[in-house]
Amino acid sequence: MLVLSRQRDETIMIGDDVELTIVDIRGDKVRIGISAPSSVSVHRKEVYEAIRTENEQAAAISGGLNAFHSGAFPRVNQGGTVPPSASRLVAGTDIRRVTA
Repeated sequence: MLVLSRQRDETIMIGDDVELTIVDIRGDKVRIGISAPSSVSVHRKEVYEAIRTENEQAAAISGGLNAFHSGAFPRVNQGGTVPPSASRLVAGTDIRRVTA
């Protein structure tokens, strides 16, 4: 890990596109301004970890859903006809409005 010392209003460059500026120092807290292209994601580490965890969970769910698309589960009504109960709903004869 590279450790650099900077004072207020001093800058650190990362590559050619990312600029870190020390905006303020109060006690044990440092405010950092970050200038980076929109193609570079900038997050606090705890936010980054939460995003990564959510993405991993979504990928696991998506992997489970692929079983439906791969044919692991048989399709009901492969003939393309609409079941009679659904036909009534589509025709509007079996739609009821519930009011409070």
